[in-house]
Amino acid sequence: MNKLNCSVGDLAITVDCVCPENLGNIVRVVEYLGLRDWGNTNAPLPSWRVEIESEHGWLLYELDGYPETYKTGPVPDRCLRRISPPLVVDTSCESDELSVL
Repeated sequence: MNKLNCSVGDLAITVDCVCPENLGNIVRVVEYLGLRDWGNTNAPLPSWRVEIESEHGWLLYELDGYPETYKTGPVPDRCLRRISPPLVVDTSCESDELSVL
């Protein structure tokens, strides 16, 4: 199996989603669910249970032909990108050094 995009506890952004409404959600990766069949792929995909991190975000799923929204649910690993922590900025330089730049 290829390396997974996420691990438990990561913050991630949803990408390459079948439902465009799910694009760009910020989620917390909660649990590895193993391989799951998504119906629109040739083989089961590694999947995670995630929780929406924003107050107004939702995961949209189509169940029995009807849209349903949830704050937590499964997402394939290929539709998640871990959000890297911000780069550490060196604040030890003097302000005079910055004026030269």
